[in-house]
Amino acid sequence: MQAMELFRDILGLTDEDLIQNLVAMATPIALKKGELLYREGEQSDKITFLFQGLLRGYFLDTNGRDITDCFVFGYGAPVTGSIDPREPAVVNVEALTDCSLLQLPMANMMELVETHAQICRLYTHFLLQSLKRHWAVKSAMYQYDATQRYQWFLRSYPGLHQQVSGKHIASFLGMTQVTLSRLRRALRETGQL
Repeated sequence: MQAMELFRDILGLTDEDLIQNLVAMATPIALKKGELLYREGEQSDKITFLFQGLLRGYFLDTNGRDITDCFVFGYGAPVTGSIDPREPAVVNVEALTDCSLLQLPMANMMELVETHAQICRLYTHFLLQSLKRHWAVKSAMYQYDATQRYQWFLRSYPGLHQQVSGKHIASFLGMTQVTLSRLRRALRETGQL
């Protein structure tokens, strides 16, 4: 069973009663490419984990441009629309591929954060990982030029450049698609790509 594997093997939970409780409340869902899991401003009553596929978080800037904020990939990755899952989503979360996910009721999970040390530690771990990733992105955006940002992306997200459109990568890195295309061509010509 995928839920059991997720909780025990991927998330590292060891309390069997807790695992059985989580499995009982878990609901598998599927998203088609292009569907939204979370919509900016809407309240979600679920916490989601990715089994298979690729998602991105994005928002619209004041000019209506689509800005990619993050990518979600990898078995067991948590997916939320905001840092505090009890608040409305601050980004849209879109499936870039067909996705298989597992959802748990928010109210039940927040109760478990308060009553089970393993869930509290896991929740804290996810928050810290999210903060670390966002700081790395912010550092790259302010400390690197366009070429360095793309090279950082290649190092930090290995293989993702083959799965994500140039439009989304360029948006994520704060550059135009034209700039990204030129960078890729220059890196290929010099054997760096």
